[in-house]
Amino acid sequence: MPNIHKESGDALEDDFQASDTEYLSDGENGGEQFDNSDNDESSAAGAGSKRKATSASAEAAAPPKKKKQQKSKKQRAEENNTPVGKRTRAAQIEALNDSQDRALEHLSSIERDERRIPDTGVKDVSPFALDHTLRNLESFLKFAVGSWKSKLLIKDANAVPSKFEQKYGKMGGKDDKTNQQKKDPKKKPLETSEDLPKGSPVVLIVSSSGVRAVEVIRALPLFAEAAKIGKLFAKHLKVPEQVYFLEKTCTHICVGTPNRIDKLITDEVLQLDRLELVVLDCHIDAKKRTILDIQEIRVDLFKMLGLEALEGRIKAGQTQVAIF
Repeated sequence: MPNIHKESGDALEDDFQASDTEYLSDGENGGEQFDNSDNDESSAAGAGSKRKATSASAEAAAPPKKKKQQKSKKQRAEENNTPVGKRTRAAQIEALNDSQDRALEHLSSIERDERRIPDTGVKDVSPFALDHTLRNLESFLKFAVGSWKSKLLIKDANAVPSKFEQKYGKMGGKDDKTNQQKKDPKKKPLETSEDLPKGSPVVLIVSSSGVRAVEVIRALPLFAEAAKIGKLFAKHLKVPEQVYFLEKTCTHICVGTPNRIDKLITDEVLQLDRLELVVLDCHIDAKKRTILDIQEIRVDLFKMLGLEALEGRIKAGQTQVAIF
């Protein structure tokens, strides 16, 4: 009896596919039995060799997959202690996608995929060796914007001086002659242009709050000398004031928060014709969070990045996103 059970069990294993075929054949032929046990030994050998080849290739492929997963876990552990802006480009793209998934969780996966920032739309800032601090922000923009002098240090020849400048001079003091003497004689005057567009920045810096945006603006004195920096946030500033500024002023750099920038783009006041770079200011707050982590802010951020006017430029390769 034990021998019989062993033999029938072996037969079941060897004949597994044949019995499966038999089951299907029964359904087709009204109960006629179809036996595959008389097949050629050559075809059985061929099937066996195919199974061996498949299993061998699967075994060969399995170890690299395990190694890849282990490596990914180690990388993630290291990246958690690395600021987003200092990670590799691939890790930055992953962080953006993860933040977008959490921000747009109400959308289907297909809809989120359609709104993904393409890999080509994320600027590789890994070669920038300095720390991502406000002290190095001007250096970062010089690195990230090609031919930055001709784009960020050009003065508008038609700019109207402010009331303060009209009263005290461009140096900002009451005695303008004294201030003129303080100018560095070796410093070359900035170039001017007659045809700079209004309200059309080259760089758009997106911060998590109005307070942080003010700190960012204060870190850009070099570029503020060439053109006024747009303040596109809600702290003490109303939309009509910002509309007036953008309609009347040439600006190379604008700094703001996602919600207000979204409003000004939607109203077609903030022009994107010259926009080359959207900088995501990933400053780490007291709770160890960045603009990509705070839910209410990242919802506004990815809604802004998904605006047709801006998304179209990113996908067309006209504008890139950089993480600072």
